[in-house]
Amino acid sequence: MTADTILPRFLPYPYFLLKMDLSHTARLLYGLLLDRSTLSQKNGWQDSEGRTYIVYPVSEITEMLDKGSTAIKSALNELDAAGLLVRERRGFSAPNRLYVKIPQMPVVQFSDHMTAIQPENRPSDSRKSDPHKDGKPTFALDGK
Repeated sequence: MTADTILPRFLPYPYFLLKMDLSHTARLLYGLLLDRSTLSQKNGWQDSEGRTYIVYPVSEITEMLDKGSTAIKSALNELDAAGLLVRERRGFSAPNRLYVKIPQMPVVQFSDHMTAIQPENRPSDSRKSDPHKDGKPTFALDGK
């Protein structure tokens, strides 16, 4: 990769998802719904209260994520229970509206430069290794 490399399309993955007790499918689905919400914002899909909503049938989500409908419905329930999604039923044969919620997060300021982690300050996973043996790392477990 160089400075001129064009990146492929990607999903947004908010950092707060890393600390939430959600399944991987629910996390991936949230990123997909968040991406879809930006499209709804651009197209002006807003309700009478000014909230952006999306219409995304379960059948399309299952196709996009290559998961079964049961797994997607379970992930939608997880996101709903975690307060990251609100589903509004619209009536017989009308598509449901999905409202993606963004939790209130404290504002954190980051410095403009990155600090390299020195080898002696790197986090350890408590495995002992000999990086020079046969050019491949070897690991000795502590018996824990």
